[in-house]
Amino acid sequence: MGGGTPSVMPAETVGRIVAACRKALSGMEECSCGGGPFEEFTVEVNPDDIVQKGHGYVEALLGLGVTRVSMGVQSLDDRVLKWMNRRHDASSARKAYRILKESGVENTGIDLIFGYDAGSIVLPDGIAWNGRDAEKYWSGMIEAALDISGDGSLPKHVSAYQLSIEDGSVLAGMVRDGFYSEPPEEECARQYDRLCGILASAGYHHYEISNFAMPGYEARHNSAYWRHVPYVGIGPAAHTLSFCGGCEVVSAAASGLSPDAGKDGLWRRSWNAADVDAYIAAASSGDWNGIRESESLTREQYREEEIMLGLRTDRGVPVSLLAGNPDSAENTEKLLRAGALVPVGGVFSDKGGSGQEPRLRIPEDRFFVSDDIIAGLL
Repeated sequence: MGGGTPSVMPAETVGRIVAACRKALSGMEECSCGGGPFEEFTVEVNPDDIVQKGHGYVEALLGLGVTRVSMGVQSLDDRVLKWMNRRHDASSARKAYRILKESGVENTGIDLIFGYDAGSIVLPDGIAWNGRDAEKYWSGMIEAALDISGDGSLPKHVSAYQLSIEDGSVLAGMVRDGFYSEPPEEECARQYDRLCGILASAGYHHYEISNFAMPGYEARHNSAYWRHVPYVGIGPAAHTLSFCGGCEVVSAAASGLSPDAGKDGLWRRSWNAADVDAYIAAASSGDWNGIRESESLTREQYREEEIMLGLRTDRGVPVSLLAGNPDSAENTEKLLRAGALVPVGGVFSDKGGSGQEPRLRIPEDRFFVSDDIIAGLL
């Protein structure tokens, strides 16, 4: 449950949604899905919601089957949080984390934002940041985030996203009005490299460009998206990916084993309009036609998505996928020579004897420029 702030909802409301999901799953006997327990049930939360609602709220979520909590911390610098217009401060983020742990949440992840220049932030009160060494500041921020529990235990998962400035956003207005200056891309790259280094030293598995996990705690739902596993999205602006085949075929496709996975029209993507009122009206009437659009993926669209999604991860993609057309094959050779692509596991042979096809990936030190690398293969 995410894509917003589900922690604003009372536990009773969450429970109604969970009950509806279990009822839907229980009717899918042909898929052997059953009604639960869920393999993974993640809820995104804001720190201030957890602080306000306390241990009882968290315990109620666990009672509904929640197995994983992802908390939007973003920063542990109060000035930065105020600048980001976040409702919480650093103290409440730490308190919320403690409440989650004390309530029995074993698998907690945190979100962080990088790619901003704290030294250029000027709040509307006219007071500028007090000017500290940028590299030490960012390193200290990461270390503070890893110590959010205060007892030496580490978050099981860390997601880190680069700050982007969208046209018409509040941040774009701050840039326009002189309250903020974007850092050069080189500085963002240094912050990312520092993040990767510190988290690697702490024992995290960097399994996707923006995601790090303690081994065994990689997010299942995110990993499913990157493997083209079918999913259902519920709510305004939500997307769904479906496969026009039986469950066995879907399972094979998700494992990269189905010869039919890339055929025209087998995969269908649909999405709901972002209009909340229209969504509620459609739910009340049962007529979704006015708010839902869809498209069937062609073989080439499927192939391009497999490349784009797979190369975001340390699993990479099968070698044959990059040989799908002459331009991709030629660019693959160039990228291999330049070190921008490497064999998964360091060699092309199947060391495990599983018979699976060798794979290529983008090395971690090139993840930051992955968009340019992937563009050359599409």
